Amino acid sequence: MNTQYIQFKSVVSGISQPIILLAGSRNVPAVHQKKLTQLASFLAMSFPHALFRSGNADGSDTFFAEGVNAVDPSRMQLVTPTKGHRKAHRHPVNYAVEVDRVSLVQEEALAYHTNAATPKNARIINKRNEIPQLKSKARYLLRDTLMVLGDPELNLAPATLGLFFVDGDPLSGGTGHTIRVCQQNQIPVFLPKDWWRWME
Repeated sequence: MNTQYIQFKSVVSGISQPIILLAGSRNVPAVHQKKLTQLASFLAMSFPHALFRSGNADGSDTFFAEGVNAVDPSRMQLVTPTKGHRKAHRHPVNYAVEVDRVSLVQEEALAYHTNAATPKNARIINKRNEIPQLKSKARYLLRDTLMVLGDPELNLAPATLGLFFVDGDPLSGGTGHTIRVCQQNQIPVFLPKDWWRWME
């Protein structure tokens, strides 16, 4: 059995309600799209006590969510940058939380962790309330951080581990930011090289 799967199963099985983060690149080659959906269904069936979370973005997030929704949509959590973000792509039973619902105190904590993970975007975060054009960009970065760290006031526990599909450099873009937030908070990360053969 794949040693990475053994590690994944050990972590997930040892927690009463683990949160499995499913996210990744927007660009998913057509040949891989079905694989992401199948993997998410496999995990949802294999670990019925787990909840799943994504950012409701186009691409990986969508294909992963389809797999969970096919098993039990009530176990899929969506963290979005805005209230109406890709609403047509959500299952009505999914639990959806937007960044604008976090408290001011929690937003500052998210901003701190966002800057720590991706310092090059600090201006976007630090000036988000001063420059309107930066507000929208900041919401996406804060969304990615919120997906990982959660918010007890919004019934979002911290992620237990993160499973990502990446097409290219795993540490680039928003996916790379999310992976770094996981790494800085000791949350295990699994990439395609780790999970690609789990269902074989």
